[in-house]
Amino acid sequence: METLLVVGIVIVVLGFVVAVVHFASRPPKDADSWDRDDAEDYEADWDEDYRGD
Repeated sequence: METLLVVGIVIVVLGFVVAVVHFASRPPKDADSWDRDDAEDYEADWDEDYRGD
């Protein structure tokens, strides 16, 4: 009987951990406000020496 109780507690704790990890790994609600497709907005001259001599 004690073994069954321990197994039940372990299953409940593991379920809680899985639920917390799943909740924490969700993207933020405003994630779609980030416009990652506009690479032209971040144009840079990659041939320029960024150190400035």
